[in-house]
Amino acid sequence: MHRFSPRILLMQNIIALTSFFAFGSFANAQERPTAENCPASICQAGTCASDCCGLMVRLAVTGLEKEGAAESAKITLGAMAGINYCSTCTKSGTVMVKYDADKMKVCDIENAVAKNGIKVTGHKTSFKIKGLACQSCSNHLTVILAKTDGVFNVDKVCHMSGYALVSFDPSKTDEKKIKAAIHTTNYKVVEAKKAGPTPEPQS
Repeated sequence: MHRFSPRILLMQNIIALTSFFAFGSFANAQERPTAENCPASICQAGTCASDCCGLMVRLAVTGLEKEGAAESAKITLGAMAGINYCSTCTKSGTVMVKYDADKMKVCDIENAVAKNGIKVTGHKTSFKIKGLACQSCSNHLTVILAKTDGVFNVDKVCHMSGYALVSFDPSKTDEKKIKAAIHTTNYKVVEAKKAGPTPEPQS
């Protein structure tokens, strides 16, 4: 039986720990979303890595899976004055655009996307929900949202992340009405905190 000196054993432990932490950092880097390639769950939650300003619209679309369609849509939108940021997510069928409402209308964005052979079927919205404790809660809220007028698809209700994502027809409903439907249950929408006033610079 081989016996190793304490120094060799110490080196082996250091190597093992270094490998463990390196793998953890790699895993975190893999999970961290980027503006151009974020997982569907991040896109759906609206927490894209881009920090540009502007109003945001998320379009529910079909046709992004066609070769070159997603890239073509981004090029078209990126060339338009008033578009601050745009991204696409083929998996969730979403085109997300941040825009300047003084220079751009949502219908202009929809028309630009449609010119690339992508069909706009509606809009998407997501809510952070309080009270989703288990899968049964998620199933219950899914049923409620599916019955809400104007909602044509409940993309996901996840009790683990606490988010609900729906696709809806903006001519029939809006975020306020969908939120009201959620509030008919025991679950509540968590309102996003508004940033306070910018402090005056000190002289």
